Amino acid sequence: MIKKLLFFVLFLSVMGACSQQATEEDPSKTNQITLDDVETVITDHGFELERESDLPSENVFMQELNGMTPEVYKLEGNTLSVYVFPSEGDRAKGIQEFEERTATADVVEHKAYGLNNILVFYVSDDEKIQNRLFDTLQNLIIPE
Repeated sequence: MIKKLLFFVLFLSVMGACSQQATEEDPSKTNQITLDDVETVITDHGFELERESDLPSENVFMQELNGMTPEVYKLEGNTLSVYVFPSEGDRAKGIQEFEERTATADVVEHKAYGLNNILVFYVSDDEKIQNRLFDTLQNLIIPE
């Protein structure tokens, strides 16, 4: 009887540790932001988005990063690139890849916004719009 009780306690401990480890390795998928979420929050805050298709494929803000290709828009007449990564860690790798690729390049004025699993580049030197866009994107942050 004692052996069975000890085995049961040991079993519960192992199962509890495994479920805790799974949570740490894959933090709740509910923190994932979708492209629809980004489009909705931007348009709901008074911005107009237009799909952009005229940029050359070698444009640094259209290149694949960590296996992801961005959706590209015009916002206030400037380029907005939205990368939706599977996870926050993948987004961090995407940022690192961008920084490595552009380390020696003379990149145009832009602002990068990294939130949860998304990476957004806005190519403009208009600080007012950059700040307004930043405030808008903050609405996407999902508290844990």
